[in-house]
Amino acid sequence: MTTPTTAVLDATEVTQAVQDLQHSVTLIAGKTTVVRAYVSGTIGPVTGVSGTLTVLRSPTDPGSTVRSVNTLTLDPNAPLDLPTRRADADLSLNFLLPPALTAEGALSVRSLTLSDSLTGAPVPLSVPANGPTVWFHSSPPLRVRVFGLRYADGDPPTTHTPRDLDYTALISWLKRAYPVAEVISSHTVIDVTAAAPFVCNDTNAQLAAIRALDISAGGDRRTHYIGQVADGGFFMRGCSSGVPAAPDPATVASSPCGAADWGWDFDGVYSDWYGGHELGHTFGRRHPGFCGESPDDLLGYPFPNGQLADGPATFAGFDVGDPKLGVPMAAMAGVVWHDVMTYCNRQWMSSYTYEGIRRRLVAEEALAVGGPQPAPVPAPPAPVPAAAPAREELRVTRSYGGRPDERFPQLSVTAVAPAPAARAMHREAVGGPEPAGEQLVSVVGTVDLTRREGGIRFVNPVTAAAAQPDQAAEGAAPNGEVPVVLRVRQGDGAPARDFPVTVKLGSDPDPGEDRTGLVDAVVPVGPSPASIELVVGGQVVDTFRPGGPPPPLLAARHAGSADGAFGLDLDFGGRVPEPGQTFAAQVSTDGGVTWQTIGVGLKDPRVQIDRRQFQPGQQVQLRIITTNGFTSSTSDVESIRV
Repeated sequence: MTTPTTAVLDATEVTQAVQDLQHSVTLIAGKTTVVRAYVSGTIGPVTGVSGTLTVLRSPTDPGSTVRSVNTLTLDPNAPLDLPTRRADADLSLNFLLPPALTAEGALSVRSLTLSDSLTGAPVPLSVPANGPTVWFHSSPPLRVRVFGLRYADGDPPTTHTPRDLDYTALISWLKRAYPVAEVISSHTVIDVTAAAPFVCNDTNAQLAAIRALDISAGGDRRTHYIGQVADGGFFMRGCSSGVPAAPDPATVASSPCGAADWGWDFDGVYSDWYGGHELGHTFGRRHPGFCGESPDDLLGYPFPNGQLADGPATFAGFDVGDPKLGVPMAAMAGVVWHDVMTYCNRQWMSSYTYEGIRRRLVAEEALAVGGPQPAPVPAPPAPVPAAAPAREELRVTRSYGGRPDERFPQLSVTAVAPAPAARAMHREAVGGPEPAGEQLVSVVGTVDLTRREGGIRFVNPVTAAAAQPDQAAEGAAPNGEVPVVLRVRQGDGAPARDFPVTVKLGSDPDPGEDRTGLVDAVVPVGPSPASIELVVGGQVVDTFRPGGPPPPLLAARHAGSADGAFGLDLDFGGRVPEPGQTFAAQVSTDGGVTWQTIGVGLKDPRVQIDRRQFQPGQQVQLRIITTNGFTSSTSDVESIRV
């Protein structure tokens, strides 16, 4: 008679992204959680088993049962050590906990039972199979706005746009690897303002200017911004503009994307871990310095060679997978896989980086959230000439009076309709004093500290909501080394105003590369601003001078659809932006309660709006802000249904 198989439970591990058997890594309430039961056969033939686990949320809880999502082959004659089994998701019985069982509070693992996967007969355990008691902790969500950065190069020009997969894979990876249960994200495709081949300093400048307008309009200042650049035309090395020593979601980042496998990543997309690396910098995480990356982490990475663990018996990574993307559950041996902040192959999240990002998320949650300002009292409209009827047009409504922070008129949401020449009403928001001071402007520029060069890229009026905390980013130039100043000159003979600023140095320079970064500051410009100078090392390296009063938008006309986008031709009465004049475009999907910027520093009077960022049939409101840097004119276009 054949002796039936008997098994033993060697260990139980409750994991979400990375864990050790002592459960020292914080478990996040609501995050996808897997209980791994390490079972081995003691006697008997080779047998396939499945399992049922009983878990309790409190001492009085009658318990909930969870079935394993896989089967496990027990071979008493070929036992495997525990580190080997922890390194392979197929060598443990895996139990995917329902969301209700991962709410904040305690969870006790109890009563594992096994059954033959073919016959259903019970497989006895030689010792009681109780597991650990763990605690799920509440944690803030990750808020991120992702930009697909579209560009053209070559002759004839070829347009390169990140794939939808590049975005969805990044969001999925962040939800699986970062210490969050929820990723609140939005996705926008926009054109890069710099000519290809640009660098991440160029794209980050554009994102910083967009973010300043978003926050000025009441956006959530806890949101992190990252751009994605397709590698079809050229490869743009990614970076963040600064590594903030204190909570500062204003630090933006850009990342390349495509299908390269890097010799170890064969799922057809690398935007996930590469974007996770650059976003890690925006949470203050620095390079450990093991695989060619700069050794910046002054606290000292705790594991050798950038690994996830200092030995096979301690930490192991675990990817819960994503069935929608075809990503299976996978385990990562702690001595084979490496931290995402390295440049090593096989990247995942170490316990060190995981807990560091969680601490920063908690600190950022305390930041004030911007909100819309009250709408101003309308003033009587001033008539403007009507545009000649040509194509189908969208009506444009005027916002009257007040400062630039009073841009929240009551909006009517109506469908597109053929219209005669649309009359555009506009508001010129002259830079008047803020409630406790004066007009503020966002100034974004790029600086090369090695060559002592730089340029002012974007200047836009903003509200006090866009003001940033007075703090330096780690890695920024120390005071006095290469001082950088924004100098605002006045047109009424008053003395110029100097504002020392910190350069947010790029996070991922090549060896020997110039020290480059962003100037991203909000400064008051005084009663009669005439120009803004960028001063590097005592020398003026660039000057911004405003153009004439920004022209009003008279009409917006359909310009066709192609490649998932629809175009609008903007009519400024035949005028084109002169030097010092640009316009920005914003969209709203909630009737004007909140706005997101989809273009900044624009000069071409045609706006391409990507449909993929909206739900089918959604009503979308468009806002055009023309500016000379110090004053602006805002026009709201009737909503369109996408």
